[in-house]
Amino acid sequence: MTVKKYGIFLATGLLILILSMLLGCAKETKQNQQQAKGNQPGTGVKIVKVSEGTLKESMTLSGTLQALNSANIVAKSSGKVASIEADVGSRISAGQILMSLEADDLAAAVSAAEANVETAKVTYDLALKKYERGKELMQSQAIAQADFEENYEGSLRKAQAAVKASQSALAQSQVRYNDTVIKSPLGGIVTARNIEVGELAGTSTPLFTVSNLDQVVVIVNVNEQQVNKLAEGMKVGVRVTAANQNQLTGVVSNIALAADAKLKVFPIKVQLANPDHQLKPGMFAEVLLEKELESSLLIPREAVLTIDGKSRVFVVEDGVARERLVETGPTDGRNISILKGLAKDEEIITNNVSSMKDGQRVNIQTEGTMAKEQRRSQ
Repeated sequence: MTVKKYGIFLATGLLILILSMLLGCAKETKQNQQQAKGNQPGTGVKIVKVSEGTLKESMTLSGTLQALNSANIVAKSSGKVASIEADVGSRISAGQILMSLEADDLAAAVSAAEANVETAKVTYDLALKKYERGKELMQSQAIAQADFEENYEGSLRKAQAAVKASQSALAQSQVRYNDTVIKSPLGGIVTARNIEVGELAGTSTPLFTVSNLDQVVVIVNVNEQQVNKLAEGMKVGVRVTAANQNQLTGVVSNIALAADAKLKVFPIKVQLANPDHQLKPGMFAEVLLEKELESSLLIPREAVLTIDGKSRVFVVEDGVARERLVETGPTDGRNISILKGLAKDEEIITNNVSSMKDGQRVNIQTEGTMAKEQRRSQ
């Protein structure tokens, strides 16, 4: 072999050796990259398992307090006010006098009617004695039957009618006089007075308002979806922050059987005991309604992502986040029921769901691990 051929052979071998080394390095680099990529940790997530339980559906309804029993009192007859016997805040009993009207003329009419009754009774007594004498005369045949009926029996009947008429006139006069004394129809507290001594009281404007504050009611309106979830006798929570910071307990006492024609809502009444009268009519109140629903699958509400009206969650499968469409039900604000799409004990991602992608590798971390990573990143 010549020197020239030997040089060419040596150069070719060296070139092949260099190319082999380069290809090997490239392959090793690619393998290292793939290995590094395969070992790269996934996104840190928190998970919960789908559980089975019950929710308490809550509703908060606003309303105002009213007295359970209340009456606006008006005069039955017009007249000038002579005296006022009660004021706002006065505690009164049923039948107690609130005010009186000037009634001298009516008092005189009563006196005259009483005198007419006495006169009629005297006339009746005389007619009765005459009737007894007439009976004796007729039995002795001193007078005829016709004379007895006309002059004796007839006079007695007229006297009886006159007594009844005078008594009726007296009763009417007494009613008119009694109407000048205004009394309360119920026991309670005077919550309004709209008249002063010397003013003219009419028959249409309320003079007093009397309310029994031992029991009060909250009137609230519910819609057609809510009304059938309530029942009379149901206990509910009530908050009246103006009077009491604690939650009170009320009872649903009345549910309207038909919706209000204008508002299309159903008024309900919630009754409250008010022994110390801290609750005043007109105060703002909130009624808190809770009802336990049927058992269902539950997950935290923040685990559900809703886009374009479709609800979805991310289920962890073999370290990968898998998007799953679900059908949701009622929620209590913390948990939400799942009607379709999940099974019990499946693992659901609860954080960063808005940025999660289907197929994304994830790393399940505890609260402590995630806190350490957050500090490391800072």
